Amino acid sequence: MPGPVQMPPETAHTLLQGDRLSRDFTAVGVEDTVAQALEKLRAHPGTGEIFYCYACDPAGRLVGVVPIRKLIRAAPDERIASLMFTRVVKLPVDASDALVEDFFVTYRFLAFPVVDAEERIVGVVEMNQFVDAFSDTLFDEVEGRVRDEVYRFVGLPKGEARETRPGRMALKRFPWLLVNIGGGFLAATTTRLFERTVAELVVVSAFIPMVLVLSESLGVQTTAVAASMVTHGEVDRKVVAREVLAASLAGLMAAAVVALLGRVYSPGFGFPLALFVAVTVSATLASCLGGVLPFLFKRLKVDPHLASAPLVLAVSDNVTLLAYFGLVTRLLL
Repeated sequence: MPGPVQMPPETAHTLLQGDRLSRDFTAVGVEDTVAQALEKLRAHPGTGEIFYCYACDPAGRLVGVVPIRKLIRAAPDERIASLMFTRVVKLPVDASDALVEDFFVTYRFLAFPVVDAEERIVGVVEMNQFVDAFSDTLFDEVEGRVRDEVYRFVGLPKGEARETRPGRMALKRFPWLLVNIGGGFLAATTTRLFERTVAELVVVSAFIPMVLVLSESLGVQTTAVAASMVTHGEVDRKVVAREVLAASLAGLMAAAVVALLGRVYSPGFGFPLALFVAVTVSATLASCLGGVLPFLFKRLKVDPHLASAPLVLAVSDNVTLLAYFGLVTRLLL
């Protein structure tokens, strides 16, 4: 198998500022066994820490990567092809410092392979080498991304912290406040439809905040996970389904606790049953909406952070009240 490409000194000096491109790496063949790969590592131990072993095809092209920890735990006769990760995150030789910085912030790997135009590995960039020179920039980048994501999730547009005109800030925030106003008005209308129920059963009003906050909390949690996946382009349906199921099961457990508390305040099983069903239905609906709406808004080219949370809260609140009041009315009046 051809070895790593040897670059002229003058060319190597320009790759990623030269001093941060390390040639201290080990390339193995995809058909090599673990024993052969470890032998190559021992033959060229290098001068620094080794995080990954890079697998190349017979033409020398980078086709996979194996973490060293996984390599040393594998059976000696196992092939590299069966161990390697084929979706390799790699940098081009002409990568700018900004791109390298973005890779470390986004992927959080300890090192990245650097390849030429023919996908042949020419070196690696390790985190300790790069962060030493750009630690302040990296910290500012991470802090800025986290701040922007938090701002957007609570309904503030991206770049809010840099806006200096109060009037413009208010105009950016107002559209999503209308969603909250609309949801609140529908909730008030729903409550009025069951005015007699609320008047005759005072305990119903006492449990409204508890019933609402449970569905809201679970909906917001699921929305946060889904919206984060959409933002970073890491869409995994299994993860979303698992999150929705977990939130629904948590809602089911919370519904049982609320029903027991309702039994303390109201004799019989009608009111606790109404509480249990209402919380279960609303929590499941809120979780499903939180897992689906961010992807829907992404397709509609609407910021999923800004749009998802207000709509999830508005819909789940009104469905919760309808289920709650409807069941109490049917079971107790």
